[in-house]
Amino acid sequence: LERFVFDVFPFVHKMAILEVDRKDQFSPLKNAPGAGVDCPETSRSDLIAQCIRFAEAAGATVQRAADGQEPSFEISALVSYAGEGLESLSGKTLAGDQLITDLDSIVVV
Repeated sequence: LERFVFDVFPFVHKMAILEVDRKDQFSPLKNAPGAGVDCPETSRSDLIAQCIRFAEAAGATVQRAADGQEPSFEISALVSYAGEGLESLSGKTLAGDQLITDLDSIVVV
């Protein structure tokens, strides 16, 4: 099911290409769990890292686990798709393990 950008050329009348930062727009999922690369675990890790970058860019601090484990931290796309609208997080320290589904449900440390 994998396709390359040039595979669509015969099917389009108009096309635009956007150059984006790979870490914010792409995390391949091609391998079985436990493969260590391009697998569910790495895709999940990439999503968590993106959400942490969004929160930190808005001025928040995301508390990391004392044991060094990656937090389970996610900002719902219904709250912010690309890090926009998170200004109210500025100056807050957020608990690392949470799913932010609205800006009123944030767990602050």
